[in-house]
Amino acid sequence: MRFRFYLLLSLFALIIFLPNWGEASEGELEHLPKPQYAKAEVFEVETYDLGGHKDSPIKEISQQVTLKILSGKFKVKVVAVDHIASGMMGGEMILKPGNRVILFVDENPPPAESPDGSPLFNVADYVRDTPIYWLAFFFALLLVIIGGMKGVKALVSLVITICLIFFILFPLTLWGFNPLLVSVLIAGAVSLIVFRIVGGKSIKSVAAAIGTLLGVAIAGILAFVVGNMIHLTGMSSEESRILLYSMDLKINYQGLLFGSILIGALGAIMDVGMSIASSIDEVRKVHPEANLQNLFNAGMNVGRDVMGTMSNTLILAYTGSTLPLLLLLIANNMSFSKILNMEMIAVEAVRALAGSIGLVLCIPITALISAFLYSRPKIKTIIPSSDWLLDKGRAKDDNFSC
Repeated sequence: MRFRFYLLLSLFALIIFLPNWGEASEGELEHLPKPQYAKAEVFEVETYDLGGHKDSPIKEISQQVTLKILSGKFKVKVVAVDHIASGMMGGEMILKPGNRVILFVDENPPPAESPDGSPLFNVADYVRDTPIYWLAFFFALLLVIIGGMKGVKALVSLVITICLIFFILFPLTLWGFNPLLVSVLIAGAVSLIVFRIVGGKSIKSVAAAIGTLLGVAIAGILAFVVGNMIHLTGMSSEESRILLYSMDLKINYQGLLFGSILIGALGAIMDVGMSIASSIDEVRKVHPEANLQNLFNAGMNVGRDVMGTMSNTLILAYTGSTLPLLLLLIANNMSFSKILNMEMIAVEAVRALAGSIGLVLCIPITALISAFLYSRPKIKTIIPSSDWLLDKGRAKDDNFSC
């Protein structure tokens, strides 16, 4: 109980004070302007067709939109906004009365755009957070209803994992720490905390944590070695280039790439580790006489069944994330050799394969550790009974009398 108290206290202290410490110690982000946004509801819309080439798939549409601001500094204010609704090939944002949108608020516009110095408002995007919140609530409700107390523990562990990533991994990376080293620490902390909360203080949790840590370490090492061999720079994605050229942030982009591979594989490897440890725990309960070999074989049998589906999970997840890009390359009749040698594709290949190798090796590691911990002999302390002590005392008295 005391361990949990100190653990939660330390976590909340990190969440509360670590961002403030970073702001005081690092001034690199101070030059970046903080954008202001507000939610608004569309009341009236006037649409104008600006014309354009009749054969062009691009629609040129302008809208005069009247909105009521629902949040922020200008809440309840009614504003009129000129909105360009045209976009590329079906990407139009044509507004209708009743739509809720996100407004970008420019409180200090240039005189040429706002001679009287009044704030300018521009439509940035649709409001999408409310359905997402309801979906998250439904997910949490299902965890609690179906999982009971274990579902509550799983929910708590998920919240802690998200807090570690958002309040420790992201700030430390932005402040210039090596993202790979930070990701290793985060992966270790997540594994230990989650297994301790979900599995309790048990051999099952210890075995699953050790197997997960070793599996993730193997995946990270493989990604690092192979990534250096094939000259991965971490600059293949558009987001990385924006961070470098537009925001001028001093980040180790190669370390960020390898750290993302490690974090991405963590969830699947944790799943496999706990599955193997739990199966061996159940076998031990049903057959207390099972030895190390029996328990190891049982864990491997379960692991072989899990192996195929979980490997497919990682491969399909990473393939799905690059599906539009792959379709674009194949539609342009690009050869397979050229596709595989592109850095953006090589990154996903290394990500999927290194994570899958770590996942597969987690199975025998966890099975062996679980079997060893469950089959080790227990040391029994023999406490002498009172009759034995009395008999020993009588024997001493008889010897003395002789």
